[in-house]
Amino acid sequence: MSVSYAGFVFSFYALVMFLSAPVFGKIMSTAGTKFIFVSGVFVTGTCNILFGLLPQIRSNSEFAIYCFLVRGMEALGASAFSTASFVYVIHLFPDNVGAVLGILETFVGLGMSIGPALGGILYSVGGFALPFYLLGFLMILLVPVYLHVLPSVQGSQNVHQSSSLFRLLKIPSVLLIAITVVIASNVWAFLDPTLEPHLRTLNLSSSEMGCVFLLFSALYGVFSPFWGYIADKIDNHWSMMVTGLLLTTVGLLLLGPASFLPYNENVLWLNLVSLSIIGVSVSLTLMPTFKGLLQCAIDNGFKDSISTYSIVAGLWSCAYSLGDMLGPSIGGVLLEQFDFPVCATSMAVMSFLTAVVSLLYFGLNKTPLSRKKYNRYKLLEPLSPLTQARVKKYGTLDKKYDSSITVL
Repeated sequence: MSVSYAGFVFSFYALVMFLSAPVFGKIMSTAGTKFIFVSGVFVTGTCNILFGLLPQIRSNSEFAIYCFLVRGMEALGASAFSTASFVYVIHLFPDNVGAVLGILETFVGLGMSIGPALGGILYSVGGFALPFYLLGFLMILLVPVYLHVLPSVQGSQNVHQSSSLFRLLKIPSVLLIAITVVIASNVWAFLDPTLEPHLRTLNLSSSEMGCVFLLFSALYGVFSPFWGYIADKIDNHWSMMVTGLLLTTVGLLLLGPASFLPYNENVLWLNLVSLSIIGVSVSLTLMPTFKGLLQCAIDNGFKDSISTYSIVAGLWSCAYSLGDMLGPSIGGVLLEQFDFPVCATSMAVMSFLTAVVSLLYFGLNKTPLSRKKYNRYKLLEPLSPLTQARVKKYGTLDKKYDSSITVL
């Protein structure tokens, strides 16, 4: 299998998530966040079990077809519960959205780190099917727990819901943040099919190779809660995104290393330094994006409601999946047609151009991603009908804004 073909295989899962995330964001306010989340977990668990059964198929063509079908259904389930999880974060932790998302990303990184090792152990004990059976049954067994623990979040149906996503994308700041998510995810994903061939020239053992892969994912997981906490405390999220993109550019140029650098030899210490920079900078870029999208939506006339949360969650998941889909495909093609330095430098150029455009746009506009709309509100403390807990409600006498906005 060629590197480019392997890159397209990596991309299929992300392609399905890219197409389905906006759909789940659209229907979530009427179908219910809890239903979408639990259904997604159940479908994903079932597909894991089915994947363990696929080796029973003897025909190569049928095997390939069913692999893509099961993989696609698994992506639908993952898209459902991951999109719903963003809405739950906003409802349950309204004042700490960035920090909680950072903690979630830490566990994502932890799963990506220990998953291959645990899967290898289970494979050696019970063969190909055991890891899929175990994970699938575990996810299904957790469904009753989610049904009991998670609160029901149901939004009123919005007659304008069908056009909300398009309205959201017409906002320049929202579109620019979405592009930032795509670029950051693209940088992360292009390493899947390209980093191992790049490191192969260093003659590393399999355990040493695994440690290198673990390094940048571990740093991403460790720094995500920190950057999320910072995002909750500052108003100009664009500065974090621009800084993260510029640092990512530096890391990618060193990783190549780019041919125009004074020192451009492929040595282990330079790879470790560059991957460390990328791990820290990608988390710095991504952590403020979701809250930035939500603020931009509300500042531009979207109601502070479950419908808006769902649409924003769907857009973020869609943008991330688009980058996750393009990264392996573009990276595989560039590596096959040129070499790794050209591949990494191309990613660095995209990151740098996005940083420059973001800096010019947000720097010239004095009010984006700020809380100036919120700081003129008066604090009240009613009970939330969703959580039966005290929440912040902001009212204003300024007629150009809504009479009140409730942040759950």
